[in-house]
Amino acid sequence: MASGEILIKLFKAFKDNDDVEFSKIAFDIIEEEKRKNHNLLAMKLNKIMFDESNKYYSKKNTINNKKQIPIDRDTGIELLDVKFTQKALNDVILSNENQEKINNIINEYFNRDILKTYKLSPKTKILFCGPPGCGKTITAEAIASELQIPLLYTRFDSIVSSLLGETSTNLRKVFDFAKNGEWVLFFDEFDSIGKSREYTSEHSELKRVVNSYLQLMDNFTSDTIIISATNYETMIDKALWRRFDEIIFFDKPTESDILRLLEKKFKSINYKGIDLNKYVLKFSGMAFSDIDRTCREAIKQMVLTNSDRLTDTILTKVINNEIKRRELIENNI
Repeated sequence: MASGEILIKLFKAFKDNDDVEFSKIAFDIIEEEKRKNHNLLAMKLNKIMFDESNKYYSKKNTINNKKQIPIDRDTGIELLDVKFTQKALNDVILSNENQEKINNIINEYFNRDILKTYKLSPKTKILFCGPPGCGKTITAEAIASELQIPLLYTRFDSIVSSLLGETSTNLRKVFDFAKNGEWVLFFDEFDSIGKSREYTSEHSELKRVVNSYLQLMDNFTSDTIIISATNYETMIDKALWRRFDEIIFFDKPTESDILRLLEKKFKSINYKGIDLNKYVLKFSGMAFSDIDRTCREAIKQMVLTNSDRLTDTILTKVINNEIKRRELIENNI
């Protein structure tokens, strides 16, 4: 049962029509029940609160509600998706170097009060870069899950406005929202707003947006962790690089990474008789997301053919289909 203090906060959030705070408290209650091994209760509570959309705010907020998710003035579209993630960091395949960096970020966050007594600050401004499909988004989700705080996912389709000056205004709205509370603020496709000001072909509006982002980053004081992710790190403005406390590069999986991923994806099914080592080279050059999709397709085919185990025939077929799919994409880019 939730403590009296938590219940008071929960009731107050409900009375104030503060859907964001209400759902944050609800999530904390669910996590507490999990720690007590009340898994059935936690599952039922999670289904009631978050199962349908994985968002933890309600559309019933009015425009005058100070807790409302910020919107773009031109389109009325919300600038953020607020999510609770269930990704475990142990389920993400990371290099030893990246694992160490992320562990340090998490450790510093949990010990931020100790650091502050020494006038030190934890790393809260992080840049993820590297090719698409190599784990940037899922790692951001896993960090939020490990810290047991929500993920604020920025929606660049609404932040980047057609109205002159409105993109900078939208960014300010996002930062103003994020400074209240503890979050992982995730800027995916960061190059959309962080592109180098040296690109002379770009409109001067881009330079204003980069300048605004620099000022917002410099003046942002909060326990919120900001993670920016890009597939095109060479396009990021040089001044922005210096603002990040940590830079983590996500590369395509090594042979060892591929084998670890295959073992994780197939651990819940019967694949007796298959030597996964001989398939590693077939996946060479693929991103983590490509391998993940192929594994899920193999399991689907196993289920649909009523097979009691994964076979070499099924696995070989889905790998060949994925190779053809990649060739088709590459030939049309």
